[in-house]
Amino acid sequence: MRGIFTAVDDDAEQIGWRQALREVWIRRLLMLGVGLGFAAQFTGVNAFMYFTPIILRQTGLGTEAALIATIGDGLVAVGATFAGIWMIGRFPRRVTLLGGLCGVVLAHLALGATLLFLKGSAIESYAALGFILLALLFIQMMVSPLYWLLMSELFPMRARGVLTGLSVSCQWIFNATVAFLFPIILHAIGPGTFFVFATINVLSFCFVARFLPETKGLSLEKLEAHLQDHFSAEDQEKSSDPVALTK
Repeated sequence: MRGIFTAVDDDAEQIGWRQALREVWIRRLLMLGVGLGFAAQFTGVNAFMYFTPIILRQTGLGTEAALIATIGDGLVAVGATFAGIWMIGRFPRRVTLLGGLCGVVLAHLALGATLLFLKGSAIESYAALGFILLALLFIQMMVSPLYWLLMSELFPMRARGVLTGLSVSCQWIFNATVAFLFPIILHAIGPGTFFVFATINVLSFCFVARFLPETKGLSLEKLEAHLQDHFSAEDQEKSSDPVALTK
């Protein structure tokens, strides 16, 4: 009976998004969630998942070969996801996510350089495919799993559903933005597209390093109290110190 009444009480404590966003620290958490969705999508994950054949065709690879090569995208994505699940329980969230973004930046720079400087060479297609797969490895192992995990951890329990919904909705908007703009930009500036992605991911790295606190090793109740303290208006100095977040 106690469990039933507890569940009812918990349901009664749920609040809507208007009420939740009256609190400064919750508004900041929501902005963090939206920013993480931007970072996850602007890694270019779905540009690679959707448009790898187009990229490879620009290297001179035949249509059939380019389509077959995309099988590698799926295989790397599946394998990297399992590796990411293993990593989640063993490494700090911030370190994993920041390391993944570093890897994505390097992969984009290498892919852009390949398409720019090896154009027409015999190894262009293979090098391009290799760097696409490398980018997907970092994304699916160290960025995407961390994004979805953080969506389940960051928000206070009394408003978790609505705040997670708002953050993930924005993430899907970013997904659609990348999917719509990528082929247009690729056609317009060619290899420069991947240098643009690298720049965006450098900014995402700075955003994560500046604003994301460490969440590993804390229960949801302790994490909520920690985040409230960290993002409260009364403690601006602490909230600007990334080192203090892990204490």
